[in-house]
Amino acid sequence: MSLLTLYRIGLTITVSSFTIAQATEFKLLSVSRIWDHAQHNAFTDLEYFKGQWFCSFREGSGHAGAGDHGKIRVIHSKDGEHWGSAALLESPGLDLRDAKLSVMPDGRLLLNSCEYDVDHDQANVRNNQSVTYTSTNGMQWQGPHRVADKGYWLWQTSWFEQKGYALGYQWGNHDRTRFYHTLDGIHYDTLQDDPRPPNDRSNEHALVFEPDGTIRMLLRRDHSEHHSSSALLGTSRPPYNKWTWHPLGIKMGGPSLIRLPDGQLLTVVRRYAEGPDGGWGSQWTELGLIDPLKSSYAPKLKLPSGGDSSYAGLVWRENILWVSYYSSHEGKTSIYLAKVTEINSEN
Repeated sequence: MSLLTLYRIGLTITVSSFTIAQATEFKLLSVSRIWDHAQHNAFTDLEYFKGQWFCSFREGSGHAGAGDHGKIRVIHSKDGEHWGSAALLESPGLDLRDAKLSVMPDGRLLLNSCEYDVDHDQANVRNNQSVTYTSTNGMQWQGPHRVADKGYWLWQTSWFEQKGYALGYQWGNHDRTRFYHTLDGIHYDTLQDDPRPPNDRSNEHALVFEPDGTIRMLLRRDHSEHHSSSALLGTSRPPYNKWTWHPLGIKMGGPSLIRLPDGQLLTVVRRYAEGPDGGWGSQWTELGLIDPLKSSYAPKLKLPSGGDSSYAGLVWRENILWVSYYSSHEGKTSIYLAKVTEINSEN
C-alpha cells in the first residue's frame, strides 16, 4: 500500500499505515503466568534493558485500601520464560504503587512510582507523592527521589530527543492536571498547567511520539456530572503548550500505548462491559488500534483475562509484541506475559 504524504505549514506528515488499521489483525502466540508470590500482584510495566527483560509491578494484600502498604517488585529474565526477583522497593507505612519503567538517554533505567499515604487519605486531594528510582543494571536502585509537586501523581515518563515528558494529575474532588518535562528523571519542571480543564476527572495516561515530535496521548477519564467517562486522545506539537482532544467513545483504564514500526498506534487497556452491570469486576484486558486521524478505536484482541486486570507493559522486539499485564481470571491476581504477532489481512 502506498504512503500518502501531506504537506502542511512546512512540515511533512506521513500518514503511513493508519489507513490499514482496520485490515490489521493480531494473533496470540503464547501467554504464561510469570509471578504470583504475593497475595495480590498487579499494575505492571515491561522493558528490555541490557540484554534482559525487566518487569515491574506492585505486591500487596489487595487492589488498594487502608493498611495495604504495597511494595514494588522488579523481576528479570534473560529468555522471558524463567524469572527471578531483581529488587523489592518499599516505603514503610505507605502504599508504593504503579511502577513504570523507561530507559533514559544516558543509559540508565528509570522507575516512576508514587507513595500513597492510604491510611490518611483525603476526599479533596489524595495524599500522595510521586517518586523515581534509577538503576544502571536493574538490580540495584537509587532512590526514592521525590519529584514534581506534592499531590500530583506522575504516571510515567516518556523520552524524546534527550528529554522526558510526563503528565501529572491531582486526584480528588478538585482534580487538576500538569504537564512536566525532565532531563534526568529527578528534577521535573512544569511545561503547562491544566492541559485538561480542572475537575475533568482525567488521570492515567500513556503517550508516544511521532518522528516529527508530535505527541499522541491516550488519557483515561472517569465519569463526572459534567461528562461521560470516554477516554481521550490528545495531540500536541513542540513546544507542547497547546493540545487538541477528541473522545474515543470507550471507557478504559490502565492505558498503555506503543507506536509500531509501520506507524500504527497500538494500545492495551482495561475494558469495561457496557450496561448497568459494566462496572468493577466485569472487565478484561484488550488490545486495540487507535487511528489518530479519525480519533477512533478498533478492538483487536482480548487477552486471557478477567476481573481485576490490565495495566500492561509493551515492548516490540524482533517482530513480536511482548505484553506484561495482570489478571484474576484464574483466581489469584497474578502477573502474565503474552506474546502477540501482527497479521495484515491484505498480504
